Amino acid sequence: MNSQPFLIHNNSALFLDRDGVINKLRVEDYVKQTSEFELLPELIPALKILRPLFSRIFIVTNQQGIGKGLMIDSIDKIHDHFLSLLPKELQPNKIYHCPHLKEEACVCRKPKPGMALAAKNDYPEILLSHSFMIGDSISDMDFAKNSGMKPIFISKQDNQAYQTYTSILHFAQAFIKV
Repeated sequence: MNSQPFLIHNNSALFLDRDGVINKLRVEDYVKQTSEFELLPELIPALKILRPLFSRIFIVTNQQGIGKGLMIDSIDKIHDHFLSLLPKELQPNKIYHCPHLKEEACVCRKPKPGMALAAKNDYPEILLSHSFMIGDSISDMDFAKNSGMKPIFISKQDNQAYQTYTSILHFAQAFIKV
């Protein structure tokens, strides 16, 4: 793990990828219905640490299963289910999703900064340059860089290019020790 001090500002926001950070990643598949959404056990303890530190928390997620027509439940129903699993005080301020196929090259699909810019538009007080993006893919790290945020990589293997943690809870615990 690369170790650097964490600097937050009153208007720092925390951006979180969904699949693999918040819920169990369905390898080579999508969360197509609420019964397939499995919250990772470390999420709630991590949010208890992180929620008071950030002015806003956002979920940013590519969901091309929508564009492929694979969804059984709507994305809103899946996200409502997710929110029902969290205590009210730990819920994100907003969930942004990109429904487009990778081939469509839209502006909202990570690694492009469209979802971060939408959050900045909705919450103009946030400072992207003082914000963090936690994700489990290089696309998430590129999204962070393209949006001017600090990338935090969740992986079981260390990556010398990014600050790497094994889980969001591991990051949260390191964050408060600094």
